[in-house]
Amino acid sequence: MLKLLAVLALVSASVAHRFKGAQYKQTKNATDYEYKSLTWDEAHEYEECDWIEDEYKELEKGNKDGEEALNGMHHFLSRHHPKLIEDICANVTIGDVSRKVCPDFTREESAHCGFETVVIPPGKWIVADIDVTDRLGVRNAYKKKIAYGYRDPNSVRFMVPVILKWRLNKELERVRGEIAMYIPEERQNNPGSVVPGMEKEVRIEEWKETKVYLRPYGGHRDDMEFKQQYELLRKAVSDAGLFYKDNEEWEAGYTYLRYGRQRIDAIVVDNGSKA
Repeated sequence: MLKLLAVLALVSASVAHRFKGAQYKQTKNATDYEYKSLTWDEAHEYEECDWIEDEYKELEKGNKDGEEALNGMHHFLSRHHPKLIEDICANVTIGDVSRKVCPDFTREESAHCGFETVVIPPGKWIVADIDVTDRLGVRNAYKKKIAYGYRDPNSVRFMVPVILKWRLNKELERVRGEIAMYIPEERQNNPGSVVPGMEKEVRIEEWKETKVYLRPYGGHRDDMEFKQQYELLRKAVSDAGLFYKDNEEWEAGYTYLRYGRQRIDAIVVDNGSKA
């Protein structure tokens, strides 16, 4: 039971607790994190456009808010280079079996600057609605719906990224949200079922192959700089002569605050995709 509670705490922090202040500082007590200095191109894995004035210097000491991290990594309290996919998605060994941490996303070389092109393979996802009027809507959608209504009773292991899908109105305001977690490969053919009575709140969906365009970000979901990534992304994709769904934007969350360097992707979906 204690192990289960610890896993739930880690996961809920991964998808929802990207907040600043004392609560964030409390999570900054990891001592075994190996710092890896990265250049812009190494961290973002695509060529930046000349017109995008978004490059920043990662802080080696101190941070813009003057906060102190318990483990001395103060620069991670503000924006920093995102963690590399190769460092996040390395396989883990469970018992004697090597398991994937992430689905097999295909990362294509983008034909234009300013974004990365990623193809999400077809597969089953567990999905729940987010209450957009609730300040903790993302966390509650995970804990009260996905975890309680599906993951825990089916003993399904956690995978990243957790994807947040947002529907937009004409003013680009988020009016509807969904949280989705990929069902591990070993359970794709036998995913189990949702807890009886919760079928309207949690559902298993089979997504078709989906092409997306993204900009990775090191920091927090509520950072103004993260919100600006969508503006930069839309212009870069349009400049490339590509088309995206203008009533939808996604987030992909990969990392948990306790472990230092973060990664969250700002995403728009190719207009021809059906997911």
